[in-house]
Amino acid sequence: MNPVRFEHEAMATTFELFLDGHPPDYARQAAGAAFRELDRLEGELSRYVESSDIARANRLAPGETIAIGEDTLHCLLLAGEVSAATQRTFDPAYASVPLTDAPPGAPLYQLDPSAHTLTSLAGRLHLDLGAVGKGYALDRLAATLREWDVTAALLQSGGSSALALAAPPGEAGWAVGLGEGESYRTLSLVDAALSGSGIAVKGTHLVDPRTGAPAARRQRVWALAANAAASDALSTAFFVMTADEITSFCATHPTIGAAWQPPEGALLIRGAWPALRP
Repeated sequence: MNPVRFEHEAMATTFELFLDGHPPDYARQAAGAAFRELDRLEGELSRYVESSDIARANRLAPGETIAIGEDTLHCLLLAGEVSAATQRTFDPAYASVPLTDAPPGAPLYQLDPSAHTLTSLAGRLHLDLGAVGKGYALDRLAATLREWDVTAALLQSGGSSALALAAPPGEAGWAVGLGEGESYRTLSLVDAALSGSGIAVKGTHLVDPRTGAPAARRQRVWALAANAAASDALSTAFFVMTADEITSFCATHPTIGAAWQPPEGALLIRGAWPALRP
């Protein structure tokens, strides 16, 4: 049985599902359920939807508090964990305006997980989950597919992030590519996520949250992690980090993989990777 492909526009990009192991009609129903979940998530996480949690948070005055949903809370908590682990080379609130009397590095918002609330600690809060929300959505779509007993699947968002569940029957995994030109490689992705970040499509749009300046890197980077939200956020962080910082991070996080390609030379690999092949 060959994988059946489905696509859906959301979060300003195209999401694709490749489902195997079920008849096409059943796969179509499972994909429909997953895409309904995607639309729901867009309504909570997109800063472009006026009624979303993120858009409402960005309208808060300093010190004001709002209630937020479970998915917004979990996505922001994960973003905070990645921000702390990468020394704030990833920060969904990097574009916020701090309070005039706030010390350097002071938090720009506060979460209360038990109450499901968010409080603005900024002069003007500007949350943007674009570098983690699509990956989080892939993880939630995967959970929906599992509820439909779809286990062999590849999920992609915008060609920049891929999440693989179980491999198709008879295969080692889902073939996913990284690298460019002669350094292009493929790997068999299974029970893991791969995300890439670069400037080829949107230009110089990635900012170093520590300085507020555009990232110095010009070459695409990739991050391999157990879930798509983490790989999405980490690929953005790796784009900002130096080669030495990436190497050090992977040495202390052995389950994470990183790859990047210098202007001249072969693809550089750090951390945990399955076998790569031309």
